[in-house]
Amino acid sequence: MLLEWIVYGVASWLLIMGAIYFFALPAMGRRVMGDGPSAILWYLNWIYVHFFHRLKATGTDIVPNTLTPGPLVVICNHQSPIDPLLVQAQCRFKIRWLMAEEFMLPAADFVWKLGGIIPVARDGNDTAGLRTALRHLRKNGVIGIFPEGGIKEPRNSVHPFLEGAGAMIAKTNANVLLAIVEGTPQNSEMAKAMVKRSHSTLKFVELCSFKENTTGKEITSELRRRIAEITGWPLVN
Repeated sequence: MLLEWIVYGVASWLLIMGAIYFFALPAMGRRVMGDGPSAILWYLNWIYVHFFHRLKATGTDIVPNTLTPGPLVVICNHQSPIDPLLVQAQCRFKIRWLMAEEFMLPAADFVWKLGGIIPVARDGNDTAGLRTALRHLRKNGVIGIFPEGGIKEPRNSVHPFLEGAGAMIAKTNANVLLAIVEGTPQNSEMAKAMVKRSHSTLKFVELCSFKENTTGKEITSELRRRIAEITGWPLVN
């Protein structure tokens, strides 16, 4: 009798796991992020940013409501290590963020790989990450960039943008989704920022494109000017 219950229990467990793997996960992936494992992380992240960081998002009506809006570059100011989590929580599509490789802790390697994070060297000596980003855009993917190149002080200011952001947009003729974050944890370390509660805000302000003959330098300058104009923050040179 005990053996029968064990067999029934194992069979039931296998049926449940099979249903989750073959039906529930694909259904979740069709709703957000494009695949089941990434969708699970997306829902967990949504809960985290809304309840722990009390995120208030506006302008979400301009965010493409599709899994495949590319080629698209998400441009955002940078105030905290949690900024990409805030932006991704409002987008159904997967954003492959460019991230300084020194911040990609080995302990979170699974998360980096599942999220498609692209490591880049901030000294500019390694262009492999930029080439990966360009290939992804040319396949109608979505790339996320913090063009200030890092978290700079003072935070409520618009610091110089790296010209690579504009060049990437110019080379692929990608659309641009412009976002602004505020109220995030004022800490530059990922581990500390993740556990510090906040009242974060995220505002999507523009979905735009540039003419084909616009140079990367012109695009970079215009995006920086728009963020300064919308926020009223000073330009820091």
